[in-house]
Amino acid sequence: MKTLTRITFLLMAASVIFMACQKETSFEKGNSTASVGSLATDASGNCLGAIISGTYYKDTALKATNYVDITVQVDTVGTYTISTDTVNGYYFKASGTFTATGTQTVRLIGGGKPLSTGSNIFTVTYDGTVCDFVVLVTAPAGGSSAFTVTCTGATAVGNYVVGTPLTAANSITLTVNVTAVGSWSVTTAPAVNGIIFSNTGTFTNTGTQTITLNASGTPVTAGPSTFTVTGGTGTCTFQVTVTATPTSDYFPRTAFSNWSYEFDGNIDPSDTLLYYAISPTKTINGNTYNVFFYNDGLGVDSFGYYRRSGGDYFEWINMGAYVGLDDDYWMEWTFLKDNLATNGTWTSAQFSGAYTDPTSGQTLNLTLRWEFTITGQNIPFTVNSSAGATAYTNVIRVKQELKQLVGTSWVLAAWFDSYYAKDKGLIKQDLYDDSNSIIYEQDVRRLVIY
Repeated sequence: MKTLTRITFLLMAASVIFMACQKETSFEKGNSTASVGSLATDASGNCLGAIISGTYYKDTALKATNYVDITVQVDTVGTYTISTDTVNGYYFKASGTFTATGTQTVRLIGGGKPLSTGSNIFTVTYDGTVCDFVVLVTAPAGGSSAFTVTCTGATAVGNYVVGTPLTAANSITLTVNVTAVGSWSVTTAPAVNGIIFSNTGTFTNTGTQTITLNASGTPVTAGPSTFTVTGGTGTCTFQVTVTATPTSDYFPRTAFSNWSYEFDGNIDPSDTLLYYAISPTKTINGNTYNVFFYNDGLGVDSFGYYRRSGGDYFEWINMGAYVGLDDDYWMEWTFLKDNLATNGTWTSAQFSGAYTDPTSGQTLNLTLRWEFTITGQNIPFTVNSSAGATAYTNVIRVKQELKQLVGTSWVLAAWFDSYYAKDKGLIKQDLYDDSNSIIYEQDVRRLVIY
């Protein structure tokens, strides 16, 4: 009987690989001092707790005061290089050695010279993990105008939707009273609810006039957000209301919704699994999750805790039990993104634990992570079960790979081929080992969404 997608023999299916990899890890560990860890991120992929220091002017080379402090979770001590991409002519980078595990703050020093004004989004990379932060470049301080800004009557233009990146269609217009002509720069930085309004320009006349600030970023939560305007003399505030994500949902979590699955290409239709959402919710680390239960014919038990923010679908999961480690390891991971195009990718935080091989009895200390790739977006797909063939539209296909860290490389252990249908949920999920041999097939036979 296949119990559920939370199979405990996932690592067992790749035990030969792990035995071989463990030998390679042991051989290389003495020659490699690279640290192991991950960047701290929020639900939208922003660098959690990033602090940006210094002023950033167009055509002005960065100084020692231009840096960004970011948070890193260090799992294994050793050397590190953490850097951003180069955006608008400048970048941030740091190298050094972690001498202790746990949460660390790393200072990325800026280099280069901004080429133009505006908001720049930087992507930080460390040990296969990424996060973003925003830096505002303004016009040089010399020759700036004198003005007072007011938010009276300010109304945001465009739609502000949770999980939807803002575009040139998103802006707000403010009134200013200019007393001296010259360049100007106005911003609402730091970000509020994932959003920044900013712009620069030049006043050529004095008196009352308007300026337009362009929005950037991605809204995180629904509801009103208050922004404080900085620029000229005085400050003011305005509000923008962010709406919830559209009703389309690739993993419904409504109470009493239920799904019935069968396994192994319908060879044995009696080999089934039923899972369903219940009405109570659970709050973990400040996040509210919908609770799922399952029945595999042997009894009822809890299945998982799920939530959604924008296009990201999260689970609070006992990852140790999921992959077959010796001990429990609870964490949150993003198992689906519905707003990425085909070939879009993301990576889970890495996790470590002991795994005892059931054949040899040898205990291995493994460092693992999941890597995801969108292999199909908005595609049709037909599921064949004992109940017949059912055609689905608007399906997202995801390749979900479990990988082990071997030296400085991530080696495939096993992977899932998953299909999520719009407003229907998971309709098919097949498991493969590292040689692409199928371990089992899981097909939805019946589903009810409330």
